[in-house]
Amino acid sequence: MQSLKLDNDLINSSDEKLVEMVLRHDREALGELFKRYQKPFFNLAFRFSGDYYQADDLVSEIFLRIYKYLKTFRKDAKFRFWALKIATNTCLTYSVKNSKLKIKKYDPKIQEEEQSESQEPEITDERVNVEKEVEKGEIAERVQEALQKLPEKYRLAIFLYYFEGLKYEEIAEDLELPVNTIRTHIKRGKEKMKEELRDLIINF
Repeated sequence: MQSLKLDNDLINSSDEKLVEMVLRHDREALGELFKRYQKPFFNLAFRFSGDYYQADDLVSEIFLRIYKYLKTFRKDAKFRFWALKIATNTCLTYSVKNSKLKIKKYDPKIQEEEQSESQEPEITDERVNVEKEVEKGEIAERVQEALQKLPEKYRLAIFLYYFEGLKYEEIAEDLELPVNTIRTHIKRGKEKMKEELRDLIINF
């Protein structure tokens, strides 16, 4: 009965209360905290990696970073927002560093050689499809890199709005900021990204 009561106490505790318990070296509180965020962090990691095993590794990395920096968590802050920042930054860093697609830079010498070839193989539908997929991948990589370069307040607002599909009001509640501030962060973040991606056609 005592064990059941402790379990219920953990389940009914706020994230912030669990953090206090973890900082007092309560392993059960740590387990409960991680259990709450296992699924949302996995969904986030899978969206970036596209691979089950890599997503699982990313979740482990996220939790390790959260535990490592838990002492820096402010008692008056909201844990969900704080943890989400770490998770998002971890996934973005992974996405940029581990992208298998490299951006093909313009090289006039290569283009001259290609234009000088008198005979070129017939382009099949399969090849066209592959090239389209590569182009999509390159654009996605550029977007992720541009997102990574944004100031954190813009990056998180942009991510929550476009990638998580949250409304302005939901983001404002999560980040504990006025709705108008969120609108401004998203607007300015979009402007900076458009400048970074000015050579692409991006419609937000």
